[in-house]
Parts: sequence; C-alpha cells; structure tokens
Amino acid sequence: MTSTLFALGLLTLLIVIGLAFFWQGSIQLPGSAVAYGVEDSIKYITPRLSSDTNSVIGKTSVRRILEWEMKFVQDQLDSDPDQIVVLGGEAARQYVLDQTAKEGFEYEPAIVDEVLSLQAEYMASIGAIAEQVSATELERIEEGD
Repeated sequence: MTSTLFALGLLTLLIVIGLAFFWQGSIQLPGSAVAYGVEDSIKYITPRLSSDTNSVIGKTSVRRILEWEMKFVQDQLDSDPDQIVVLGGEAARQYVLDQTAKEGFEYEPAIVDEVLSLQAEYMASIGAIAEQVSATELERIEEGD
C-alpha cells in the first residue's frame, strides 16, 4: 500500500512538472524579437538597387558587402562593447572597400554606399534600428566624442 501511494505521489509530481514546463513554454513576452538576416537583406536590397548599380553588381556582391560590414560591426563591438557603432558610416564603408579590395573586388564607394543605405532602410523596416543619425551626430560619433 505504501509503495502504491509513493508511486502515485511520484506520478503526480511528474504531471505537475510537465504542466509547469508547458506553461513556461507558452508565455509570450511583450513585443516581438527582431531578427536580422543577410539573406533577407539581399532579397530586400537587390531589387531596389539603381539601374546603374544593378548593371555592375548582383546578389553575390551585395552579400559580400553586407558580410564585410557585419564583420566590421562585430570587430568593433568585440574590441569595445560600450562604444557606438554606426551602420553604414564612413568607417564601415572604408572597411568594406579595403576588405573587398584585398579579395580582388574593386567597388566604387558610391556602390557600397548605396548597398549600405538600402541595408539601413531594410533594418528600419523590420524595426531593428531606430532613426537615422544626423550628419552632426555622425561626425561627433566618428570623431569619438
């Protein structure tokens, strides 16, 4: 009899724990998570490229530019997690131009600027960034003030 009650108690405990896990998994946090993906960016950016840029680069080049910019952002944040990193800023553009040139791909700065601008537009459209930084704020940030 004691072993039956003990087994019934363990079964009840197992059911309670299972229900607790189920309840925890069903909790929805307010707001939704924003996920940035390079592939989604490429799908957004490529059809929006100007005809001049579109005649020079394609999806592979857009991917290359975006991946080098993400590498720039990661390197900056790894070196100093508290610093402000500007997506599409002058430092990011120069980094992309330098890295792609090392790989043998020479892009015009205007092409990189267009891709990075469209990336910022995409990120704003999914709620990943707030508002665009003004020229004065951008200068102050890039000078390190």
